[in-house]
Amino acid sequence: MRIGLLLIRLMLGITFTIHGAQKVFGGFKEPMAMISDLGFPAFFGVILGLFEFIGGILMIIGLFANYIAAGFIIIMLGALFTVHLSQGYMTSELVIILLVMSVAVLISYNWKKALELY
Repeated sequence: MRIGLLLIRLMLGITFTIHGAQKVFGGFKEPMAMISDLGFPAFFGVILGLFEFIGGILMIIGLFANYIAAGFIIIMLGALFTVHLSQGYMTSELVIILLVMSVAVLISYNWKKALELY
């Protein structure tokens, strides 16, 4: 079971690192515009991109996995209810999968350990 969780954690980290890197290395223009269109301050787009990128790297390493997973859950719930859900299941399925993977990491890893290698 631990190997299965490791694979989930690694894939979750890789996915968020890639999506965060697109935001970070793209200059944050798209996430800032998207967040502004939703009625939030634009700097939340910077925070979102940095959390996805840095959080994804930390998830791959296994450092603070539970806390990072909690942040990913908040991000995915926000994405699901503000953007994707109204567009139907096919546009929501990646968000739902990432949400479920984050919940799996959140409930499976020890909160008292900062580093979980497997």
